[in-house]
Amino acid sequence: MFNPNTPAYYPAKVTGNRAPGVLPEGRRLPRGWTAVPLDRGDGILLEWEVPASSVQRAAGESRLRIAVALDYRSEQKVEAFLARSGERIGSFDIRYAYTFQPFEIVLDGKRTADAVREGVLLRMAGDGQPIWIFDELQGDEARKLFVPHLLIGGGERRIEPFLNSVASLSSLQPFGWLEGCVLDGLYALRPAVGANHIDPVIEKHLGQYLSEDGRLLYEDLHGQAADDKLTTIEATLPLAVIAKLQADHPVVLRTISFWESRSTASRGAIVDGDSITAEGTYTVAYPLAVIGSKLGRADLAERAVSEVLLRRDALARGQHLYLRYNRKTDTHVFRSWSRAYAWYMVGMTRTWHELKRSVFGHMPELGELEREIRRMADVAMHWVRPEGLWTAFLDEPDTGAETSGSAGIAAALALGAGYGLLERHHYDAAAKTFETIQSYLTPDGILSGVTQHNAGGIELQTCGYRVLSQMGMGLLAQLYAAVDAYKHA
Repeated sequence: MFNPNTPAYYPAKVTGNRAPGVLPEGRRLPRGWTAVPLDRGDGILLEWEVPASSVQRAAGESRLRIAVALDYRSEQKVEAFLARSGERIGSFDIRYAYTFQPFEIVLDGKRTADAVREGVLLRMAGDGQPIWIFDELQGDEARKLFVPHLLIGGGERRIEPFLNSVASLSSLQPFGWLEGCVLDGLYALRPAVGANHIDPVIEKHLGQYLSEDGRLLYEDLHGQAADDKLTTIEATLPLAVIAKLQADHPVVLRTISFWESRSTASRGAIVDGDSITAEGTYTVAYPLAVIGSKLGRADLAERAVSEVLLRRDALARGQHLYLRYNRKTDTHVFRSWSRAYAWYMVGMTRTWHELKRSVFGHMPELGELEREIRRMADVAMHWVRPEGLWTAFLDEPDTGAETSGSAGIAAALALGAGYGLLERHHYDAAAKTFETIQSYLTPDGILSGVTQHNAGGIELQTCGYRVLSQMGMGLLAQLYAAVDAYKHA
């Protein structure tokens, strides 16, 4: 029987124009996944077989969703029409979307009933390259979030649906920094949820990208095949969890070689080109610390600390933190962006913790990390809003609350307090963030209120545009786990 307090997925049958389409040259869909192109032509028809009782008890609204199957580096609207009457019922606002990213239109009860009765026709509104979306995916229940669907029902108990969604294939992200945030969130949930429940989920996530014979099979953030190679330093974040599970995995050794090559090419720093980024604190220093600790390699442990300090010296300026510094042009960009603080604070805190509890725990350089962790905690407290969130740019209130950066900053505060580095008021601030951010969860626990990844430049970050994001869910899972661990310590 339908329970209006439990969100239910109703996958659509794609019965419209199913011409296979041709992927842009050099692009590739994720391994084992299928998709259809949306353009300005005949469009795609979605139809449902939903019990009438479910529609009638839809608690006033449903969510019509699609998920992007191929990185889209432009802005586009996808219009949704009732298939019989032709009446427009909404549009998906898709800007610089990445693979596995869901988009939704909220429908009231009447529109939900209309959609089920008539079907929905999707058509791209503007000119440009087609948008590829996932199709029925062979009816695979594990991939239900990514199939075009209606989500009906759902009450206010959103932490339980959140945990169910994050600890599933619904939280899958492209390999690299996006998936790394999720993997860290999953691994952090092991004490709270149980390793027997979490470990199979991590195995499914990694199974998308790691073959049984140790190969790395994935597409980069442009949708281009990048098998058995790493394209940027942002791609190495997942190695932290991979190394925690299997430190001698062939991909771990390949990553060490990649870091060495970047260091050689960049005058001793592990960076891409001339750009020193805050992300590197999390995507490089932290996995370096994990691998160095696991393998007992002092050179990697020392390099982890030096990569943090390099970014401290290049990016931290008083109450502000820059996302990037270009050594060639001597310029800084993205001042006080919320996710820059998240990358810097989470990466630095996790780097310190991995080394502190290892055989390298007496490294004198760790004292510098401790001082910077404490300083940045107070900096973050300076910028937090009364309700417990941070804005997209911390020093620009008009940019509006942003949930992924807020979750990351708060996770670092809760972790620091749990490790004994920070004070009780830092934990209290993190706990407040956690309570506030729950209102941004959809009925099935997907995090909203996230700024898009910054392929669209600073304009996209400051205009108020927000998306659903599993990457943000990974940061929120880290916050949840850190708050839970503190409460039960």
